[in-house]
Amino acid sequence: MKPSEILDAAANIVLRDGWHQGAYFSVEPDDPADIDADKNRTAPCCQAGAICRAAFGVAWMSVHTDTPTPGVTAYLTATSYMDRYVRRVHRQSSSIYWNDLPTTTKDDIVNALRGAADDAREAGE
Repeated sequence: MKPSEILDAAANIVLRDGWHQGAYFSVEPDDPADIDADKNRTAPCCQAGAICRAAFGVAWMSVHTDTPTPGVTAYLTATSYMDRYVRRVHRQSSSIYWNDLPTTTKDDIVNALRGAADDAREAGE
């Protein structure tokens, strides 16, 4: 998938599965070994979790960047577009921090994911 496609899919995931603040998805355990695989694929998630789910099918996983595959590279690029969009439009240093602000809404997240996807498309990605 291209970064723009990942971001569009992430917006659809938030709309379909719900949005969450404070963790990658709403039932994220303290110990990653205890993650419920089904809930990792279906539970409400934050924007970062939605981007991860769009790229890899799960809201949280350890992404190894030392020898990135094309999928990892597209995921990292999509995340970068989201961060840049949030910095430019919402004047926040991090999309993860912005996701968790009490003033941020589900509609804000969906619109930001779509805006970041538009930016990626304009860049040919």
